[in-house]
Parts: sequence; C-alpha cells; structure tokens
Amino acid sequence: MTKVLFVCTANVCRSPMAAAIFNVLAEDRGLSFRAESAGTAAIEGRPMASNAVAALEEVGIYPEAHRARQASRTLIDGFELVLTMSLQHAAALRQLYQCPPPGIHTLPAYVFGTPYEMDIPDPYGHTMTTYRTSVRQLHTYVDRFLDRLEQERRLSVPFRVDRAALSDNEPP
Repeated sequence: MTKVLFVCTANVCRSPMAAAIFNVLAEDRGLSFRAESAGTAAIEGRPMASNAVAALEEVGIYPEAHRARQASRTLIDGFELVLTMSLQHAAALRQLYQCPPPGIHTLPAYVFGTPYEMDIPDPYGHTMTTYRTSVRQLHTYVDRFLDRLEQERRLSVPFRVDRAALSDNEPP
C-alpha cells in the first residue's frame, strides 16, 4: 500500500481535507493507497475545522474522526510521499533533516511534475465560500495526483515471474 502524508500549518483544514478527498477517490478507483495528514505548527488533538467538515460533506465526503498532529521526522519517515500545501511547509519539513528525503513536494508541484510555485490558500477563519473553494481546488489537485500515481504504477511495475511456483523442469 502506498502511504501519502498531506501537510499544512495547523492540520485542521487543508491537509485533513486533502487526505479525506484522497482516501475517498482512491477507494472509488479501487486503489490500495492511503493518506493521512499533519501540520507544521499543529496543536495536537484539535479537531478538523467545522467549516472544513461541512464543505466536505456538501460534496458527499464524510471524513473520519480527526485530531491534529505535529509533523515530525519520525512521522514523515513512515510515508513514501509527503505533499505540502505551500513552499513554506515543504521548507519547514526539509529543515527537520540534515539531508532531506526526496519525497517532499508541494501538492501543485507534484501534480504538474514541475517546480510549480503556487500555494494552496488557507481557508481558516474565512467564509464558508472560501472553504468550498478549497474543497474544489483540493479535489482537482488530488484527482490529478491519483491519475499521476496510477500512471507511475503502470509504468514502473516490472513484470515478475513467480519462480517458486515453477518446477525445475519448466522454463521461466
């Protein structure tokens, strides 16, 4: 299973919304991918912002119970890919390491496969319309991200012969 970590600032809006969207879309596609979330300045244990939950529910995504958690080196090491909502988040995570792992990117940069310098705006403290806009934006990025993951998996999965299943007399 491919594990992805989404990271924002407080881990109460963007990253948990991205993880919830990712998990629903991956399940709908029948993919064995799973996402979680964390924050660079999270207050541990805080729930997802109520407007974030409401905006997700309006589009038929019902997030699991969420409690904010702080991004740490130990946490990051458990994921194959870490996608941040801004360049600032990516820089903060890279500072945790003397030699940063290659799997830390901004979500827009990873989706487009280029050093794309657009951040995903934080809806916290704004209107419900702003949260809806964030959900639409995240849905678009996550959908494209899953397209890219599927394509990478198809291109990089080598053909394997189960040699244990072959007898000594049969050619591979």
